Amino acid sequence: MTTPAAPDDSGTPPRPVLPKLPAELPRRIGKYRVRARLGDGSTAEVFLAHDEFRKADVAIKRLRAGLAPGSLESHYSGHFFAAEAALVGRLQHPNVVQLYDAVADGPTPYLVMEYVPGVTLRRFCRPHLLLSLETIVEVAFKCAKALDYCWRQGLIHRDVKPANLLAVMKDHEVVDVKITDFGSVLNRGSDHTQVFRVGSLAYMAPEQID
Repeated sequence: MTTPAAPDDSGTPPRPVLPKLPAELPRRIGKYRVRARLGDGSTAEVFLAHDEFRKADVAIKRLRAGLAPGSLESHYSGHFFAAEAALVGRLQHPNVVQLYDAVADGPTPYLVMEYVPGVTLRRFCRPHLLLSLETIVEVAFKCAKALDYCWRQGLIHRDVKPANLLAVMKDHEVVDVKITDFGSVLNRGSDHTQVFRVGSLAYMAPEQID
């Protein structure tokens, strides 16, 4: 369906305003068969795909093609991809999303990670969807254990917020949680230059803001 538009002063009717169509779903990304689109961001898109070798579904985060070379978005996206790529196979904790593979595929590199069916905890920040106190305590305890594990690996996440905490659901209840998105991680054992002053302002620790 198109939206009609009134003619301009010249009497020539302008072109109708067409609805924005979703980007075409790729059939494959590398060796992975794409099944659905899970999300879109300004610099990356996330797909549900199937790993025929593992016989299991995976999530693929792929940088968007067409980011202007030398732009701020391209600069930070490259750093964030490299930070996560360096952690492939390194994090083994039940409350941390596993990173299986990183492929530097020209202008559209991508990460292959554990697929967690469910939603992020951002959904439960709404007044009418708040979790029970018992569930909140359990989620906080599991996140604290996962972050302690990361700390012992020399890693500081730096962007812990509801949108980066995946809730594992069963019968419409939150039964587990997994931390994801390590693009902003500070790797204390790395010799490479890292990005500073990253994270989400509303969730930063006081010493991070300082």
